[in-house]
Amino acid sequence: MKSQCLISFGSNLGDRHALVADAAKAVARLPAVAGLQASRLFETPPIGGPTGQEPFLNAVAAFDTEASAREILDCLQTIEIDLGRKRRQRWGARAIDLDVVLHGELVGGGTGLIVPHPRYTARQFVLQPACDVASHYRDPRFGWTLERLANHIDQGTPSLALVGGDQAIRDELCARLATQFGITTFAARPFPERMKVVGNAPARVSQDRPAPSKVASLGRAVGPAAVTGEKVGPQVQNPESGLAGSDICGVKAESGPWVSAFLPPLPHLASPETNSVSVPRLVVRLQSTTEKARWPAPHQMWPAGWRWPEYRLEIDDLDWAVSELVSALSSMRCPVEPVTADGAWW
Repeated sequence: MKSQCLISFGSNLGDRHALVADAAKAVARLPAVAGLQASRLFETPPIGGPTGQEPFLNAVAAFDTEASAREILDCLQTIEIDLGRKRRQRWGARAIDLDVVLHGELVGGGTGLIVPHPRYTARQFVLQPACDVASHYRDPRFGWTLERLANHIDQGTPSLALVGGDQAIRDELCARLATQFGITTFAARPFPERMKVVGNAPARVSQDRPAPSKVASLGRAVGPAAVTGEKVGPQVQNPESGLAGSDICGVKAESGPWVSAFLPPLPHLASPETNSVSVPRLVVRLQSTTEKARWPAPHQMWPAGWRWPEYRLEIDDLDWAVSELVSALSSMRCPVEPVTADGAWW
């Protein structure tokens, strides 16, 4: 049975154009690949990892295949090795980087492979090229086309709502994002105020909102340099977060990225409120892992029936997780500039 497959290309080391073109030619020659179509080439800044890296050339390719996702990944990794890739440092410069993004309706994976790619939903350097050749492809988890997802990420403000995992971990991630990077964060929804009693009858519970001055925000854009770990000064978390509806970010949401340690109410998908600055662009599904259980079962990763785009993040190191979240916010609005007129570059 044939599946529609989407893969990504990236290079920021050596002769980038030649390396990406050689990779595309090698993929097109694979017996399992039929009708390969490439996007334009795009240049994007490096996001995350060590400083001093060169810009990336990025592209995607779509094709039909009867091979499994694992077989395609094995072929891509062989091509990477043939073209000189050496895996020395996470997020480091690389001669060539090839990934399986989507493979038909597959949801799941195993060691070294998760499909759909767990973090592609935040990456405009994947989504924008994908709209050249596969705008109609749908993410099997939540049913959105790639075109709709790209437009959604580009609306509102870069924002993430953390779900899953331990509440203490979510709060700690928000505290580090605020302190180290000046990102507006919203702590866990507090327990409801205990009902007061007047005589025998319950009294009205106060619904006062926090004053705008209590909503912390430095109004800083999260750029590629943010993941270097440079200290930007302390940022106070909002102590009265967790309000319902559009009050989650109040008037401050529009000034910069934000992250909440809980899932705020989400609007109906057909509502224009989906583009509001108070609505998270992505739901980050956290999964704490161990070396023996790095790849949870699909039902743990993506519960059935979800209808909002997700970004999946395994956590075995909090510092790494913080850098991933900052990279996600940066990736939503990073410059993605076409450098070729069409997909005939290979």
